[in-house]
Amino acid sequence: MITVLLAAYNGEAYIRQQLDSILDQTYKELTIVISDDHSSDRTPEILKEYEQTYPDRITCMLNETASGSPQNNFFRLLRQARGEYVMLCDQDDLWLPDKAEVTLKEMKRLEKQWGRDVPLLVHGDLSVTDQDGRIRHKSMARYQKIAVLDNRFSHYLVENNITGNTVMINQGFYPYLTYIPQTCMMHDWWLGLLASCFGKISYIDRPLLLYRQHESNQVGSKGGMRQYAERLTHKHQVREQYRKLFLQAELFLDRFGTDMTGEQRETLEQFIKLQEMDRIKKIYTIWKYKFYKSTLIRTFGQMLSI
Repeated sequence: MITVLLAAYNGEAYIRQQLDSILDQTYKELTIVISDDHSSDRTPEILKEYEQTYPDRITCMLNETASGSPQNNFFRLLRQARGEYVMLCDQDDLWLPDKAEVTLKEMKRLEKQWGRDVPLLVHGDLSVTDQDGRIRHKSMARYQKIAVLDNRFSHYLVENNITGNTVMINQGFYPYLTYIPQTCMMHDWWLGLLASCFGKISYIDRPLLLYRQHESNQVGSKGGMRQYAERLTHKHQVREQYRKLFLQAELFLDRFGTDMTGEQRETLEQFIKLQEMDRIKKIYTIWKYKFYKSTLIRTFGQMLSI
């Protein structure tokens, strides 16, 4: 059985289409748990309607107090996760019909290889559409030049290659989900850190859903020169991102440091120490511990930005 966790907030425009795409999956043994983050539009009414129509498949939590961010809403859901497998879901995408079936098949393959007690994470590609559903980029991974097969712990310390709305995790993850970090880049990034450190990650090289790009997206899909230009013109935001990145690493070390191998702990400690190093030593440490981003130019930019 699969449990789909859907974080909702002011999603009245598209949430019906998303729910219908989940209910119409080729794999039918799934239920949906929705956490509405104190929406001010008609989202709660829509969710109640679906819950009444599908009482055995949909459960809604209408939170009286907002969590403050999408990742906090997802963490609230993840702490209550039950069942064999969990999939994460945004409110404004469209799942392709066999998304659950294909992802579960890959998860079963991983469990056969590594065991069910190991934290396992499966994710995949997606197609980027405009707000009306017209495909703009068939593969977001290729458009953004994401190193989706680089599953080293050192890579996840500096960059996330997992898109949360494609994720499935197994029961082996549950012991690691009791702790919610006070600060993290995003919930899917945190899951990537956990899986790369204590488990295994697998990538499905095909689109699993249609990712709707519109003005209200919390995280957008940008690629090429536009992405680089924004980093150059918003240096204060880049500095803030690195501040959060190091704080995320420090929290991970504080919580899980005693559970790591000696090599993993050394890698994490050296990454945190980058903040205090001079430029030459930073560059050397990034090279030595392979704190590489998806492309050479992004890694080079990191060497000059930290």
